[in-house]
Amino acid sequence: MANKNIVVVGAGYSGVFTARKLAKRLKGTDYQIVLVDRHSFFTYMTELHEVATKRVEPKHIQFDLRTLFVRQPNVKIVTATVDTIDKEAKIVKTSEGDIPYEKLVLATGGTTNTFGTPGVEEYGYTLWSFEEAVRLRAHIEEVIREGAMELDPAKREAKLRIAVVGSGFTGVELAGELIEQRRELAEANNLDESEIKIDVIEAAPTILNMLTNRKLADKGEQYMIKHGVNMRKSAGVVEVKEHAAVLKDGTEIPTETLVWTAGVKAKEQGSKWGLEQGPAGRFMADDYSRAKGEEDIYVVGDVAAYQEPARTIPDNPRSGWTPQTVEGGESAANTAVPNIIFDLLGKGSRKAFKGHYQGYAVSIGAHYTVGIAEQLGSVKLGKNGLPLSGFFANMFKHVINLYFFAQITSGYHIFHYLMDEFFRTPNGRTPFYGWTSRMGNVLWTVPLRIVVGILWISAGSSVSGTIGMIATVVGWLIAFGLLTSIAGFVAFVLGLVLIFAGSATTSMVLLTFASLAVMNGSGRTFGLDYWVTPFLEKTLGRSLYGKHESRYNDLKK
Repeated sequence: MANKNIVVVGAGYSGVFTARKLAKRLKGTDYQIVLVDRHSFFTYMTELHEVATKRVEPKHIQFDLRTLFVRQPNVKIVTATVDTIDKEAKIVKTSEGDIPYEKLVLATGGTTNTFGTPGVEEYGYTLWSFEEAVRLRAHIEEVIREGAMELDPAKREAKLRIAVVGSGFTGVELAGELIEQRRELAEANNLDESEIKIDVIEAAPTILNMLTNRKLADKGEQYMIKHGVNMRKSAGVVEVKEHAAVLKDGTEIPTETLVWTAGVKAKEQGSKWGLEQGPAGRFMADDYSRAKGEEDIYVVGDVAAYQEPARTIPDNPRSGWTPQTVEGGESAANTAVPNIIFDLLGKGSRKAFKGHYQGYAVSIGAHYTVGIAEQLGSVKLGKNGLPLSGFFANMFKHVINLYFFAQITSGYHIFHYLMDEFFRTPNGRTPFYGWTSRMGNVLWTVPLRIVVGILWISAGSSVSGTIGMIATVVGWLIAFGLLTSIAGFVAFVLGLVLIFAGSATTSMVLLTFASLAVMNGSGRTFGLDYWVTPFLEKTLGRSLYGKHESRYNDLKK
């Protein structure tokens, strides 16, 4: 029997989450999930600001779709753009051909809303996609380098000033990262850090206006002011020029780097698909996450507009709308999936939308965060949640990220997230100010590594049996820098065993803890790990998760 298609358009968080849930529930049936996206990878959108400011590499927020679905063969991936939807024939028309569907899930996400402000498209920068983050990253480095060499004072000021328009989550998180990147840019270009200006421009009289806890918003604002950010409130931008931003009072702020983060809307192609639209062009959803008036089309994520009755304030038409956040998208996906299963298989019952929000956190750079923990699992944390700031809020933000990674990715990607955020991050941009990062200079531990290896070889020759053999093997591995972290850990444990067995000499204690020290990546400098570790990561990753491609079309295989 030919497979019947459940088509999911959009491989953002909501689309991937929906596809994974459907794949699990429809396993063993004659239904297959067809995931369509113009990219062959999933982008972790909440870290775009870290890519734009060079805290993490672009590849660290890309997750190849084959990797995510390698163990779910009933998910077919198609790299394509969607041209239109024929609702009568139930066909999605794409650049790779027509795809018929039984059910259709639209998870096409959002894009920046410039509100028609003149000049934003021509001279401004946005931060709502992988491409935009990479473009802004390259521009910041180039314009600051040009500014450092510019002799004309007016032109120099415009090049060395970065203006962020909007003080929502994206704008504040970007400004926080710029605070820390500014130090690196200044050092690289022989500038005084104070020469690089950062402005946050907000049309409202307050910032972080989605935070109901205003004390937290104030803390975030004071942190930015303390670190040299110029806060311009009640100052909407009415025009963007090539070298300046024009405020509503006529003031011109010289800048060649204006980043617009002041609004979100649905992507333009949605207006052509004949679905009812709501605020900012989002598709109106009914109580079951279906597109309003449609039986076979569901909408999830940033593209969906649903006004939750439990959160709506009477006489306030702007209240209660599902937030355009990861948790809002997850709640919609958790509604759509059981309803699709009910439609197709008659299993279970219809499920009405219910928002589930653990909380949120706004990181202002790597070292400071403000946020609210609303609940732990299903347990509410007070009437208004538990307010957090500083280090503990920072850890809460990472817990949130790890929780979402656990739902859509694997232990492999969780490991790399931890590496990228804590252990491989340059320039001290970790919650622990770089103390945990191996990006510090490990060259100077190479002599220690060689000495430790030789001492373990010597110790192995003087001890008989299995312990002596293990000591000799780890000694050679450490000396040559091969699998150094593993060998160092084994040596550390072996040293503890020998100490507790009665060999608690000063030299053995020193050797034991020196073995722990060489686990810091010293094998990647003048050691075999320089070649072996990347090779193992590549080959093991490919064997476990498949080969990555720049585009997919499983339907033509």
